[in-house]
Amino acid sequence: MRNTLILTGASLLLRILAMGFQILLSRWIGAAGIGLYELLMSAYGLAAAVAVSGVRLSTTRLVLELPLQKGWARGNVMLLCLGYSLLLGVGAAALLWMGSDLAAQKWLDAPALGRCLRTLAFSLPCMAVSACVGGCFSALRHGGRTAVLQVSEFLFHAGMTALLFFRQTPHSPEAACLLLCKSALCSEVFSAVLGSVFFRAERLERRGGISLSAAPDLLAIAVPDAVGSWIRSGLVTAKHMLIPKGLRKTGIDAMGALAAYGVIQGMTLPVLTFPSILLGTVSGLLIPEIAERNARGELARLRSILRQVLHLTLLFSFFAAAALAVWGGALGQRLYRSAEAGRYIRLLAPLTPLMYLDTAVDGMLKGLGLQTASMRINILDAALSLLLVWQLIPRRGVGGYLIILYFSETLNFLLSYRRLFRHAGLKVELYRSVLAPVLSVCAAVLTPFLLAPTLAKSHPLLSFFAAGGGYFALLRLFGSVTGRELRYFRRLFQKEP
Repeated sequence: MRNTLILTGASLLLRILAMGFQILLSRWIGAAGIGLYELLMSAYGLAAAVAVSGVRLSTTRLVLELPLQKGWARGNVMLLCLGYSLLLGVGAAALLWMGSDLAAQKWLDAPALGRCLRTLAFSLPCMAVSACVGGCFSALRHGGRTAVLQVSEFLFHAGMTALLFFRQTPHSPEAACLLLCKSALCSEVFSAVLGSVFFRAERLERRGGISLSAAPDLLAIAVPDAVGSWIRSGLVTAKHMLIPKGLRKTGIDAMGALAAYGVIQGMTLPVLTFPSILLGTVSGLLIPEIAERNARGELARLRSILRQVLHLTLLFSFFAAAALAVWGGALGQRLYRSAEAGRYIRLLAPLTPLMYLDTAVDGMLKGLGLQTASMRINILDAALSLLLVWQLIPRRGVGGYLIILYFSETLNFLLSYRRLFRHAGLKVELYRSVLAPVLSVCAAVLTPFLLAPTLAKSHPLLSFFAAGGGYFALLRLFGSVTGRELRYFRRLFQKEP
């Protein structure tokens, strides 16, 4: 709970700062510039997937499991993981450097972005080291250090970006992307250096140097995750590159296609995922917690953790979906000065419960050692999405892209939950976790508009908090939140005698 609160606080601060930063960027470079930058990041994401292939997950699990199972010193485990991460990071940087011009010309249809990709190549070894150190801190439950690293990196990145933009006003979207890439490189170097300083302060026990005897254990965890990440990232990159091209086939010009892509990918989706800060933190912390319970054979406790997290995820996600559906239009207008962004937020709001559930279930599967199953599901999802983008967007335009988002998230969640159910026997309590919360959130959100419609419309923040209070009261009334659960959470904040 302590680590959850620390990391949630840090994530909340980061999301708020990132949202403000994204709003400023949208005003500096426009929707087309945001679209071009998102397209560039999708290509860079493929190289980043190679650089951090299985690094964080394998580090977290090995630091937890090898000392328990084989008596290894944690310092030796970390030396092995750091060597693996550096090997991947340097290899990915070399591949991106050599293929930058080809990728910019053939994939992105923007030869000027080749220089951006070469700039980003230098950040990949630093990213790999940061992922390894982050995996170690996750295993040791050092949420404070992870939070400091995350906040420090973002503040450095935002400050460097602002400095570069104030010193040099970009004359085109391509020039703006180059400035953003330079600031991203500086922030990755800063994060790796600061993370290394924190890691050295751990003074982990070490007996001798690097031993390759644990390499099979590392590869058994990292390779399935890595291969899945490579294939999925390749498919996702291809999908994102086809979206603007497909939109142009509907009659939209190049800048209009980039603008439409930027509104959905760079404006709408960040708002939809913003409420999932807590769930993303819990999902990351679930991996070492579940891995340790699973290694110790504490199956009853393990099922209890999984069931409770799934229940709380559903309660939270239903309210988030209703709030975005009701207030999403005003939110898009207030944040981005874009009625189009607000419309897409409302259209995609019903998708948020599946998005949040998929995040939680993915963390559960990885903690149980089912990363291979998760890999297969993600690859299938990406492949089918790519096929739909190729066939549907040229015919249906932006509407086709929204259909694909719904299909992708639904398929991914259903397959992931089916795998979790078969392995852990985990079931959703339909009344307590689904029916009662849905009825409660509908009543809570609609009540302010029925009782005081003028006040609710003129003071959206007040009506939001009133709906939240009403939702909690109805959950207590219907038994979705019990007194026993509240006492349990209260005890989490009390010191043990």
